[in-house]
Amino acid sequence: MLGGVDRVLARRTVTVAGGLGVGFKLDACYLPPRHVQAYGLVRGTLEPSVQEAFRRVVAPGATVLDVGANLGFFSLLASRLAGPCGKVVAVEALPDNAEALRANCALNDASNVTVLEAAASDGDGRGAFLHVEEGSWSHLADRGWHRGTVEQIEVELTTVDGLIDRGFLAAPDVVKIDVEGSEAAVLDGMTDTLRHVRPILIIELHGTNQEVFERLEKADYFPRTSTGPSRSSRPGPYTVLARPRRAQA
Repeated sequence: MLGGVDRVLARRTVTVAGGLGVGFKLDACYLPPRHVQAYGLVRGTLEPSVQEAFRRVVAPGATVLDVGANLGFFSLLASRLAGPCGKVVAVEALPDNAEALRANCALNDASNVTVLEAAASDGDGRGAFLHVEEGSWSHLADRGWHRGTVEQIEVELTTVDGLIDRGFLAAPDVVKIDVEGSEAAVLDGMTDTLRHVRPILIIELHGTNQEVFERLEKADYFPRTSTGPSRSSRPGPYTVLARPRRAQA
């Protein structure tokens, strides 16, 4: 007999039950019961600290960049909060996840979301990417081998600065980064954006505290935990909400 979550996922479409994403439709074929985030997605309890950060900083009309968009929950949340006048660019390297992301955006009529199948990093070109059995843990190969890797693929690499320079992305108000250890590389690829645009940053740390904090300090950003007033030095993963201290010329 199927359990509760299994019964829900046996349907073609799942409706998110609570949280800020309540009412979202998700394609169940991309949510097998063993998916590490399946319960949180179905119940709407996925990464509450990130949901809280989005609630605080994504305003109507905002432009949001979702780096490491996975299946699209936070891209959809940004779409909802930013509204019809807002824009969302969702960057996702793993082809299976990008396919799910497009399907979930279509289910929710999220026409203000643009999907880019690529990995954000510190340079443009092509790079090796590890497809991990649990897709949300997939990452660029330079971060080290994962024991759950099923294959190594080649993906497009891009920088945030390059996306803006090429006109693919308008100056973002908010940038969310969740890239399984490549957070510092993403920041290195957006130095002009940090200097001139000064977006608010939501960053999921994966043991990269020192690397990330050094770059935020250099860019004159102040990082805090997304659910409290204090910066934390404990190992990740946990979420940082970083705001610019002041505008830079």
